[in-house]
Amino acid sequence: MLSSDVRRLFLEELKALGERAQRAVSHREEARRLFHELQLDGPIKALTPLGRYAEPILDLALTPASGPHPALRAPLSRRASTGEGSGVRADTVIYGVDGGSTRPMHFEDGTTLCANQAVFIADPPLRHRGFPLETWRTIALVSHSFQNVGEAQVTHTRNEHVHHWRIHLTKDFVEREVEHIVKGLADVTSEPTHARLMIEVLDIREGILLMDGALYPIGLYYYLVGDLKGEWGYRWGVRLSDREDIVALLASPVRLVEACVARKLPLVAINKTPETSWLLRFCLNSPERRWASDRQFMTAVLSDTPRDSLGYTNWFVQEAYPSWEERESIIDLPKAVSDFALALDSDLYHVAFFYIYDPRVRSVVKIEAPRAVFQFCDPEGLQKILLAEIARGKGVPNVIRRADSRARITQQEREALIRACGLDPDYYYNVSRGESL
Repeated sequence: MLSSDVRRLFLEELKALGERAQRAVSHREEARRLFHELQLDGPIKALTPLGRYAEPILDLALTPASGPHPALRAPLSRRASTGEGSGVRADTVIYGVDGGSTRPMHFEDGTTLCANQAVFIADPPLRHRGFPLETWRTIALVSHSFQNVGEAQVTHTRNEHVHHWRIHLTKDFVEREVEHIVKGLADVTSEPTHARLMIEVLDIREGILLMDGALYPIGLYYYLVGDLKGEWGYRWGVRLSDREDIVALLASPVRLVEACVARKLPLVAINKTPETSWLLRFCLNSPERRWASDRQFMTAVLSDTPRDSLGYTNWFVQEAYPSWEERESIIDLPKAVSDFALALDSDLYHVAFFYIYDPRVRSVVKIEAPRAVFQFCDPEGLQKILLAEIARGKGVPNVIRRADSRARITQQEREALIRACGLDPDYYYNVSRGESL
């Protein structure tokens, strides 16, 4: 507890800090001014005219959830394939995929373990072979050990409803960034892999596919680029590029993009925690970058949205990322990862994005889609559909919220997995106070 003297001191200091901040230029007004001055002639460009907008939540929520959407211009109906009519679609189904993670678990012998299960659902609900779609799962169990407990390996097994990926890494391939890589591999092995599996099993050629999270695991892709096929990773003691099976799993989001484009199925990622700062870095001068992340900046830009409306921006597209070689140089991902053997022109994999601010949850989400989507979708039409889904779902689309609830791994299940492992958890004091021992 705070003593009375300490409490008084804190209150005085915080009050003084608040007064100084209030006397300064409003960071929200400054953000809105800078937004309209963004430099969009570099790695990030405006895909539609630069602007920020607001529309009433109720009007958006009342937009029909199904029906012939003008955003979906591809010949999705059978009539279109036979030359009849103009290719107007049947009712649009929104598909969603999300994963539930144990979070990385650490053990005393240096082993790190993470499990993730992916679930695929539809809105309105659908069944396949008499079962709801969430019956099918893809699970990934990824471990890493500094001890000699076996060789690095990737195995895949399956039964009627579950695909199981088992991945083990050793210090020969990963010496640093273990937690980040184990968690990232578990996610990328389960979620995009499961999405691609289900659209093939169900032969989906209509609707929209929504994924939770970023479109690509850009942080992991950095370990695969360079003249030595992973030169950056080698510098950090990460040699994932030496394993073709690991590279194939990391390419899962790229393969999903290709599968969706082949079916003219719009693929959209709902990034709820866009903590990167690429917009700030590429589109503002250094003295103007006074926010910690793009999320903070866009929250300030859209913070004047009326409480009964959704605020949003135009579509942007990012064609390059900061290079690890030189401070001001850039690289084109995933083109730079030569092992991915891209099936489409590299520019079609570029991430198109826009931001939505929901005053009901006071947060910004970043909507991401591969540029290839706009070969068969109207950007503004697709944007309206996504705004309607956010309006009905309060912060995130309902289909993502439902997928999250089906995929979630509870704390009790996590503890059961720890006990089943038979190893002693690696506790330090602050963790052990809140964990079941």
